[in-house]
Amino acid sequence: MATIATISSSPSEVSRTDAVLSYVTKRLISHGHQVTPIVLRDLPAEPLLRGRADDPVIQAAIDVLAAADAVVVTTPVYKAAYSGLLKVFLDLLPQYALRGKAVLPLATGGTPAHVLVIDYALRPVLTSLGAGAIGQGWFVLSSHVRLYDGGGLLLDPAASVPLYEVTEAFLSTVAGVSPVESPPIQPAALEAVRARPEDPEAAPLLADLVVEYSTRYGRTNENTQLTEVPASDFHTEQGGAFVLLRHGGQTVAGGAIRRYDDQTAEVKRMWTSHLHRRQGLGRRVMAELEAVAADLGYRRLYLTTGPRQPEAAALYLAAGFEPQFDVEADPESIGPLPFTKNLAVRLQVAS
Repeated sequence: MATIATISSSPSEVSRTDAVLSYVTKRLISHGHQVTPIVLRDLPAEPLLRGRADDPVIQAAIDVLAAADAVVVTTPVYKAAYSGLLKVFLDLLPQYALRGKAVLPLATGGTPAHVLVIDYALRPVLTSLGAGAIGQGWFVLSSHVRLYDGGGLLLDPAASVPLYEVTEAFLSTVAGVSPVESPPIQPAALEAVRARPEDPEAAPLLADLVVEYSTRYGRTNENTQLTEVPASDFHTEQGGAFVLLRHGGQTVAGGAIRRYDDQTAEVKRMWTSHLHRRQGLGRRVMAELEAVAADLGYRRLYLTTGPRQPEAAALYLAAGFEPQFDVEADPESIGPLPFTKNLAVRLQVAS
């Protein structure tokens, strides 16, 4: 796997730029790559401004860059340009410091008027440093990034979908392969299959959920790592089920149930690919899970979703689940949001 250096050029300890970088970093790590951060605000100011590349701390940062196979560069936009902190660092690098390296540029800013900063300001500098392949990059509006006290990040779909796409394209470049095409969903070609969590087909679902949960809640625990229940709970012999939606050889959505009590199945692991959200796939997965639960003899479904998953809560309400909490209250004041739904009884007709 590759070694990827990330450059954070925000001068602020808490910033939307660093939050976006954290999200992208989690995706890189989920693909098995080693990520080494370079935080420019932590470098000594005087030698940085004086261009003293021989300073031990600055030299260490340059060495990290030299050893990397690829680089992610992030910057806030100030006064229609990338940050001065990034400028002084790039200025002291050797002339071809990025020779042969894949580079993904990302920027954040407060207005769409700055959307071309990457192409017209940052890209020429990266090219002059010899970058082998500069990805499309993306500009993220500050209003599309919600930060939570104590950590955690919620990205608007207008930001999360293109960030996912440019990161996946960058990863393909790093791997030396062509990006995998994601054709539009054709309902007739959509296949629901039963699987186990340990099956390779389930890997994209589980890896993406780990990234999503740890990003939104800003911490690592058994819930964000999907270890809060044994994977065997989703095996049929344990009263569970794991359902995937497959399209064009790819897993595009999925979900699971496990035994909660004799009459109740608990819904877990609901997921839809970033590239195919808002196309009804979540409702299709839920319908499949309801049918499986009824076949297994359950009469009710139970689930909880986190307070920072508004799209999940909307899905469950649309699918007929009853909220077991005050829907007018701030979700952050409640914690996990419980829902229940009674299943239609299936009558078995004797032949």
